[in-house]
Amino acid sequence: MTQYNNQTRPDRRRTSSGYRRDSGKSGFHSVLLFYVLPFIVFNGLIFLLVTSQPKAEITIGESSDYISTTMELKVKSLLPIKAMEVSLDSTPIELTKTGGSTYKATLTNNGTLEVKLTGFNKMKSVIYESVSVLDDTPPAIKDNVLENGILSFRLEDTQSGVDYSSIAASDEENTDILPLSIDRSTGLVTFEIKKKNITITAKDKIGNELHVTFTPQGESFEDAEMESEEAEENGDTAETETSLETEETKESSTTKESKSTKSTKATKESVKNTETSKSPTKSNTIKKK
Repeated sequence: MTQYNNQTRPDRRRTSSGYRRDSGKSGFHSVLLFYVLPFIVFNGLIFLLVTSQPKAEITIGESSDYISTTMELKVKSLLPIKAMEVSLDSTPIELTKTGGSTYKATLTNNGTLEVKLTGFNKMKSVIYESVSVLDDTPPAIKDNVLENGILSFRLEDTQSGVDYSSIAASDEENTDILPLSIDRSTGLVTFEIKKKNITITAKDKIGNELHVTFTPQGESFEDAEMESEEAEENGDTAETETSLETEETKESSTTKESKSTKSTKATKESVKNTETSKSPTKSNTIKKK
């Protein structure tokens, strides 16, 4: 007897199509993995290296004596630095290397710090930092008052402080006038001022000196100069206004004169016309006689 095999035969068509699909996917994955991605990564790295700019961080230290301070420069670039220039208000600053990419310098003036960096790929960058921790200004005079020949004012210095032992004054006769009183807690200073001008001098604790001259009215020369300048400006404006008024009056007078001359001329011409009109009538009457 013939036996029948009930087992299902595999479909050759299906297996062949599935193999083709798997082979197509594996070929695409291999192209993406071994060609496209390496191309993108390689060109991305090249672009990053070519366009990378040098970077740095500047730190200005605190000053204990208000005379000098330290500056620290940390280079944070991907590529090595080819050239570096540091200047304070266009004055070159010498740097000392303290680490692999760290530099330090001592600053003795306030100003604007400028750092120019040039990378190995010739890309450049400029960094600015303000330096204002040093004391380079003299004490300031506040609330000056003159009463009964006594000049009083306050001295202020927010950084190194006022050197009260350096406060003095002078006039045309006396070169060394000491203050009447000094209140170190409030900064109040008093001087006796006479009919002549008095010049006040004072220093802070690092030697910045102040010079101010007061008049017997209790005003400084600077204030008086500003007032005189304002007065001159007001005088100039008044002169210009008066000149404009005189010009306007002249113009009005000339216009009036021109109008009057025109009217007189018109009246004369009218009189002449009447006379000429009368003359022929007279001649006609004579002929008729």
